[in-house]
Amino acid sequence: MNQKKNSVKLIITVCILIVVVIGIVKSGALEYLKDRQKLEILIKSLGVWGPIVYMGLYAAVTTTCISVLPLTLAGGIIFGAVMGIIYTAIGAGVGLSLSFLIARYIARKPIEKKFGNTEVFKKINEGVKKDGWFILATTRLLPIFPFGIQNYVYGLTPIGFLQYSLLSTIFILPGTSVFVLLAGAVASGDMKTAVKMSILASLIFFGLTIITKIIAKKAKKNS
Repeated sequence: MNQKKNSVKLIITVCILIVVVIGIVKSGALEYLKDRQKLEILIKSLGVWGPIVYMGLYAAVTTTCISVLPLTLAGGIIFGAVMGIIYTAIGAGVGLSLSFLIARYIARKPIEKKFGNTEVFKKINEGVKKDGWFILATTRLLPIFPFGIQNYVYGLTPIGFLQYSLLSTIFILPGTSVFVLLAGAVASGDMKTAVKMSILASLIFFGLTIITKIIAKKAKKNS
């Protein structure tokens, strides 16, 4: 019975991922991801639907483990600093949450088979059991493991969904904000605004550097 349920879940997961990939390819989104200017033109042309499409696309790309950097930069250019950060955080939060839920409830067996014996899973799983939320801070703020893979691996660990989803979104926010602010500064066209955004991005980056050093030291002590 359980095997039958797992097979059904696997089929559903594969179908969902196929639909997502086909949707991205058919819509020409891959071309837009390669060419940020095309992406900006597309989203701007959608008017009030632009933010919704942007967040949906960000979430979809996050689940496929493709780099979201072009989208992040586009968010700052199109929506500006404040709304760019908000829309990007929502899109990223939805994407990483979907990946987690797929791994935990829909395709646990195949994902466990693929990543269960990897160093990424072992270290994250041990970290969750030993340090709880601290491992989230470590893996999100330090570029230890690929972001996309982490989202699925965490679904295999005992961490709670709400804790994972909320804290992951918070911990990726500083790094995301730096890229959005810098993109917004370039696109602002106003020297004062550009300087303010650049200074703020630099301060966040400086603060992030200090925090990551502290986390790295603590992680080294705990290992």
